[in-house]
Amino acid sequence: MKVTYLSHASFELRNGKTVLIDPFFSGNTVAPKYEGKPDIVLVTHEHYDHADASKFDCTVIAPSTCKFNRMISMGVGDTMDLGGVNVVMVKASHHQSKYAAGYIITFEGKRIYHPGDTYLDGIKRYENIDIMFVPIGGNYTMNVDEAVEALKIVRPSLAIPMHYNTFPEIEADPEDFKTKAEKEGFKVEVMEFGEQLEV
Repeated sequence: MKVTYLSHASFELRNGKTVLIDPFFSGNTVAPKYEGKPDIVLVTHEHYDHADASKFDCTVIAPSTCKFNRMISMGVGDTMDLGGVNVVMVKASHHQSKYAAGYIITFEGKRIYHPGDTYLDGIKRYENIDIMFVPIGGNYTMNVDEAVEALKIVRPSLAIPMHYNTFPEIEADPEDFKTKAEKEGFKVEVMEFGEQLEV
């Protein structure tokens, strides 16, 4: 599977099918040019910097607080199989949202946890997580130290930091997170905006 970090909380997962998570391109000066054609878009919550999905002609999975064409609404605890991509919506803690959520995605034999915008109290233990995308920017999510604590709860095989350095108020050093997390025994991959990783 190829994982591409598209800045902020946005990732593309691709291997046969293409899954785009929390797209944010309009007005995002650090986002790489994106010409992908996703089969599925997953949106964690209604904020503009996570829900730039209207331009894509495909199924959009989102909480009912969002409104898109071709949208399928999910609630926390719901599970859906989308032609080989299994998606479970899980709870997040983000008081700025009307309905904050994350996803556990099972795709090509990997279990991927995207917690959306969340504070530490929204992190729960989920079994056998291969990849966890971890917000580190603070203010609207966990900061670096809280993100390390989140890894101790989830214990993923691989952590990839996200949701930092898009705006001045979420400036954070992903290498600081990597150093602190690796001291606790976790594997961390810091991805540049636009970088692709084979997992």
